[in-house]
Amino acid sequence: MRVLSAENVTKSYGKHLALDNMSFELRKGEIHTILGTNGSGKTTFIKVLATLLTKDSGIVNIGGYDLDTDANIIRRLIGYVGQDTERSAYARLTVRENLIFFGRLTGLSKQEISNQIDKLSTYLDFSEHLNKQFMQLSGGQKQTVVIMRALLHDPEVIYLDEPTKGLDPVISRRVREFIKSYVRDEGKSIILTSHILTEVEDMTDRVSLMRKGTLLKTGTIAELKSNLGAVEFIDIPRADLPPSIQERITALPEVTSTIIREEEDTVSFGITNLYDGMGAVISELKEGNIHTTIQHRQLTLEDLFVQLYVKSDENLEYTLAGGREQ
Repeated sequence: MRVLSAENVTKSYGKHLALDNMSFELRKGEIHTILGTNGSGKTTFIKVLATLLTKDSGIVNIGGYDLDTDANIIRRLIGYVGQDTERSAYARLTVRENLIFFGRLTGLSKQEISNQIDKLSTYLDFSEHLNKQFMQLSGGQKQTVVIMRALLHDPEVIYLDEPTKGLDPVISRRVREFIKSYVRDEGKSIILTSHILTEVEDMTDRVSLMRKGTLLKTGTIAELKSNLGAVEFIDIPRADLPPSIQERITALPEVTSTIIREEEDTVSFGITNLYDGMGAVISELKEGNIHTTIQHRQLTLEDLFVQLYVKSDENLEYTLAGGREQ
């Protein structure tokens, strides 16, 4: 069942078209991740859905209400966690005082606020920090408070714009586990943006790839992977691979794509299957008298992103995880 739908949404900043006929849907009880490089329009779209920005055109329906005519009702149905954590609470108030203050602004009773604080702090293992001043908290703890604040009024739809950005691995994992259990236990629906692809693979039900203000593809990770020719990859150190040999391998019928992985300094060849692909690549290496190491790996979300996102724009450099497709 759909709890949110957007049809042909546009938004411009002067001459810059940030959202270009953007269409999207969120189902009840799912975590739906929007992926895209910086400037693709993810945050603009989330802010439009959160009533923080006004769209230029298009139709948005949330929980059966129209964004243009029922914005006040919609605000009670949604929770929003943005990227400006430091300004999301009063520094000298304690965590509990902050939550009580913001809860009262949403019209909750003292008892309702108390119940929600108890529930959320238990979920997040945060009870021992409730009486600390916000300014005394670590970055990860502050982000946890911001998430609790967004969920105080028990919203049906939650927007999380890079909720684990800058968090240490322990806090990040705790937040991820909370989000998954909260959706499962409470039946909520979440739109998530993140640049951490391993995090997305761990959490998401469906993924939408966004480029230049519109969606390229939507589906489960398994569905998107099944639509690609490559399901496995062979990685070879870039320094060991002369351009002529790389070109010959790329031209092999068993090889569907060639990706330069800048951070690992490797060339990654997508293959249709391990047996035929590995044999063909090794044959070319032997022919060129190349002695090197070969690493085999399965298709990842990073590979999926590169092939579907960057391949759609040959002049676009892949900056999400440090690679570029040739």
